[in-house]
Amino acid sequence: MAESNPAGTLLVGEGVFMNGTMKVPGLATIDGKIEGAITADTIFITTNGAVKGKTTANHVRVGGELTDTTVANKTLVIESAGTISGSITYADLEIKKGGSLQGNILKVKDGRAPSYQKPESADVAKGSAE
Repeated sequence: MAESNPAGTLLVGEGVFMNGTMKVPGLATIDGKIEGAITADTIFITTNGAVKGKTTANHVRVGGELTDTTVANKTLVIESAGTISGSITYADLEIKKGGSLQGNILKVKDGRAPSYQKPESADVAKGSAE
C-alpha cells in the first residue's frame, strides 16, 4: 500500500496529466503535467514537471517548465533546469545558474501588486481648418 500524502497536499506523479482548476491549501508537487489554474501555499515543479496556466502561491520553486501567468507572493526560485515564461510577478527571486526567466516581469513589495490607476483619456477637440 502506498503512503498517503499529508492532508492539504497534492502530488501529480510522473506520467499524470491534469486539466482544470486546483486549490491546494498546502504543498503541490508537480512531477507530471498540469494545464489550467493552480493555487497553493507552496508549488514545487520538479525537473519532469510542467504547468501551463495561471499559477499562484506564496512560494514557487521551478525545476521543470512553467508557462503563462505566475504569481509568487513571497518567493520564486528557479532551479538550474527550470524555465519560466509569460507574465511573472514575484516578491523575492532566486535564479540558479542555467535557470531561465523571460516575459513580462514585475517585482512586488510585501506580496502585493501595486495598484495602478487607469490613465484618464485625453479629450480630443475636433474641428476644421479655415
